[in-house]
Amino acid sequence: MIPVRQFFTAFFIMCMAHAVQAAEFAAVAEVFEDRCLSCHDRDTPKAGIDLTPLLDPANASYGNHTQLWVRLEKMVARGAMPPENKKPLEAAEKKAILDWFHQSFVLREGQGHIGPTPLRRLTRYEFENTLEAVLGIPLKAPYRDTITGQIEPSKITTIVPSDIPGESGFDNDAHRLGKLKLPLKELADAANHALKQFRKNPQAMKAVLGQTALPNELSESDSKQLITKFVERTHRGNRSRLEEYTESYHHLYQRHRQTSQDSVASLMHVFEMILISPEVLYRMEESKSQNTPYPVTGLELATRLSFFLWASPPDAELLKRGRDGSLLKDEVLKAQIARMLNSPKRVALAENFTGQWLGFDELLANSEYLRDERWNREAYDEVLFFIDELIRSNRSVLELVQSDWLYKRATALQPKNHGYTKVDPSKMDRQHADIFARRQSKSRNRKVRYDPPILVERQGDREGGIITSAAIMRVTASKTRTSPIRRGVWVLNTLIGKAMEAPEDVPSIEEAREALNIKQNPTVAELLKQHTSKAVCNACHKEIDPLGLGLENFAQFGDWRTQYPDKAPVVSSGVMPNGKAFQSPREMKTLLLELYGDDIAENFARQLFAYALGRKLQPYDRITLDHIVSEAKKDGYKTNTFIEQIVLSKQFRYRQDR
Repeated sequence: MIPVRQFFTAFFIMCMAHAVQAAEFAAVAEVFEDRCLSCHDRDTPKAGIDLTPLLDPANASYGNHTQLWVRLEKMVARGAMPPENKKPLEAAEKKAILDWFHQSFVLREGQGHIGPTPLRRLTRYEFENTLEAVLGIPLKAPYRDTITGQIEPSKITTIVPSDIPGESGFDNDAHRLGKLKLPLKELADAANHALKQFRKNPQAMKAVLGQTALPNELSESDSKQLITKFVERTHRGNRSRLEEYTESYHHLYQRHRQTSQDSVASLMHVFEMILISPEVLYRMEESKSQNTPYPVTGLELATRLSFFLWASPPDAELLKRGRDGSLLKDEVLKAQIARMLNSPKRVALAENFTGQWLGFDELLANSEYLRDERWNREAYDEVLFFIDELIRSNRSVLELVQSDWLYKRATALQPKNHGYTKVDPSKMDRQHADIFARRQSKSRNRKVRYDPPILVERQGDREGGIITSAAIMRVTASKTRTSPIRRGVWVLNTLIGKAMEAPEDVPSIEEAREALNIKQNPTVAELLKQHTSKAVCNACHKEIDPLGLGLENFAQFGDWRTQYPDKAPVVSSGVMPNGKAFQSPREMKTLLLELYGDDIAENFARQLFAYALGRKLQPYDRITLDHIVSEAKKDGYKTNTFIEQIVLSKQFRYRQDR
């Protein structure tokens, strides 16, 4: 029993804390009423922002209008609220809002809070990789349709529908996947297709089942033994209920045999059911029903790590380290990260994470960007190989913007495109050949091959990094022409992570032409000058426009140009928000790194962290995110430092149930 004096002391402290909290909130509410509500109340919610709910003290804590609080904090922190045409907040007013947000949302219940850990379901991409890993066969190589002659996606990718990205921006978002209907029929069809390919592959059969072919008739003992092997192989090292699951699936086999004369067909039916079972489709973890963080098991950590870096189940080495518990030690965990990033399987991180983040996966998924199948694939591979090299060689993420090297598709290295210097092939890791092997396939008697991109040195002002690659230039252009605004928004929003909100009353191109009083066709730069005529436009476009204008030398398919189709000269020049001018794409990118380099690195960390956790980051993740960025900065923003620090974080190694 607590002594009376101690009780009243604690009660007094609690009351005082609530009193201080109430006083702090009152100061925040006063700022809202004095400076914000004239434009952001129920009657005049400019930009769709109504701040009146935040005046209620009940909504001043995590969980109530959290996203509105987050949006407000971002705008206040970067000085976007109030707008430039209004009196700015006093230092004390700004501090009151930011301090309140930090105490109530960032710290929340102390720095150890990591939020409830969501149940993770496999994405289509992860399920396809799981089928390949479990069955030991390639399934995702493109093929040439023998009737149409067109290069088509692999059969497996056409069966299961694509996943829709969630609030995190990625398709592995656990909350989004949890709301979607499980496409069980399609998953079963994909598993059935994979098993058919599996039975045609003697080497795979030998590796998985211990025999190159199955007999026409299976005995009871043989069927049970094969089911046991398959269950163990598919359950990602979890042996706690192996016998129970084996018995259950063997009963299923026996029931199916009652209606089928084919024992092998019954076995394949059971294998199909195993492949679409909850133990395979979901990343199951043991729950302790705790509202405080606790460490996951070694096997659970192995699964988390494998799906993060490889988008596939853990291999034998990782399962061994997880099962004996050594993976829970920092030094072992770091060694496994290094090993996994040295494996060709790491291409999944480059393809799945950066493809979604930077948007170059649209090159293969969206017909709007189609030039021809070969060009699109090879332009895609230029970026994929570049990012894979960043990871393989542990280079700085800032080389996404500018580098002295790049990958170019062979068709772009013709005499007319002279000036590139091929890098000594011996300097290339031969693992790239393993990655490229996935681009090959057989369709009956025909073999499809895409030429691999070639490592070259940057040519003058033209290229370096990936923001001027053919793939990025294509997905940031319209069908017929380039768009400096679209490209500038991509650099600002996607690469830098600075979201811009479209203002009201945006003038049309026709209005811009009329305002400029230009009878002949105006240049792109002349049209963009209209954005400086309105303060509400200039606030954003002073950052957007120069980033897009600096890329105008690159046509919609990324080809270098010095003039437009109408023979008007292309001018890739402008002035950055800090007042510094540039005259070429290279100069623009140099200033871009100077002005936004830290922001790009932080945004990379934010995106990768969200992808690793399978959820949108929350305010209470900010302390960990800041630590990740700080540690990476000490190492020159090397890619693998970001990866290592994310894996070592409490959010990645612990779970919380509520």
